[in-house]
Amino acid sequence: MPSGTHKPASPKDRALGAELRKLRNAAGLSLAAVCEVIDWKESTLSRVERGLRSLSPETVMALALIYKIPHKQRERLVAWSKETPSLGWWDRPPADMPPELGALAAYELEATQRFDWSPGIVPGLLQVPAYTEAVMREAGIAEKDMSVRLEARRARQQMLIGSQAPYAALIDLGSLRNQLCSREDFVAQLRHLTRLSQSPNISLRLVVRPTIQMMSAWYLLRFAYVGPMVHIEHFQSATYLFDGEAAPYIELKRFLEQLALSEQDTRDMLNSEIEHVLGG
Repeated sequence: MPSGTHKPASPKDRALGAELRKLRNAAGLSLAAVCEVIDWKESTLSRVERGLRSLSPETVMALALIYKIPHKQRERLVAWSKETPSLGWWDRPPADMPPELGALAAYELEATQRFDWSPGIVPGLLQVPAYTEAVMREAGIAEKDMSVRLEARRARQQMLIGSQAPYAALIDLGSLRNQLCSREDFVAQLRHLTRLSQSPNISLRLVVRPTIQMMSAWYLLRFAYVGPMVHIEHFQSATYLFDGEAAPYIELKRFLEQLALSEQDTRDMLNSEIEHVLGG
C-alpha cells in the first residue's frame, strides 16, 4: 500500500533531485558511497533525490564534483539551484488559505498533462461557484473560510483555461445526477460542462459502466522532467503520491478510458441530463 505524503515537494526540487539521481547512477556510485564522502545519512541523500529536501548551490557543486560532471554542466546545475521560480498567487497566499491549495496550483503550472477521475461529483476545476459553495458547505467548511477557497479555485480555473497543457476528466453518471445545489444552479453547472468540453485543451468523457473505481477520486499530473504525481483528496486532508507510487494510476487511467463514452456521446448525454432536470 503506498505510504504517500501530506506535504508535496516543490516542482523545482523534484526536477533537480531527479537530475542528480540520474547523474549519480551514470557515475556508477551508490547512495552509500556518496554519503561516505559527504558525511550524510543515506536517507538524507535519498530525500534530496526525491525532491523532498532543498539543496544549496554549495551542496550541488559538491555533488557535481563527486560525480565528475564536466565544468559547463556543473555550472548549469549550480545556476539551476539558485533560480527562483516565477511567483504565482500561491507564493503569497492569504493567511487563511490551506497551504496544500497553493502547492497543488504550483504543480498544475508545471504539468504537461493532467487527468481527473471524479466519481460522484463534478471535478473542482470544472465547477461553477454555486456548486462549489454547496460542496464546501457539505464538507463542513465554515462560511468565513469559503471566500479565500473560492478565490483559490477561481485562480486555478483561470490557469486551466489559459493553459495549452491538455486536461482530461472522466466523470460518472452519478456526477450528472448528484444535484447538490438548486435546480437553476445545477443546470448552469451542466451547461458549463458542455461549454468546457468544447475547449481545445479540455477533454470530458463520461463513464456509465459499473466499476469498483467509483470508490475513490484522484488527480494525476505528469511532467516533462520528473515522474508523475497523484493528488488524492480526502474529507479534510490530501495525500500526494510521487514517481513509483503514482505509476499504477497511469494504468488505471488507461482502464477507465476504455470504459468511457466518446467526447461527443458525453456532450449528448449532458444535453439529455439538462433537459431532464429542466423537465423535472
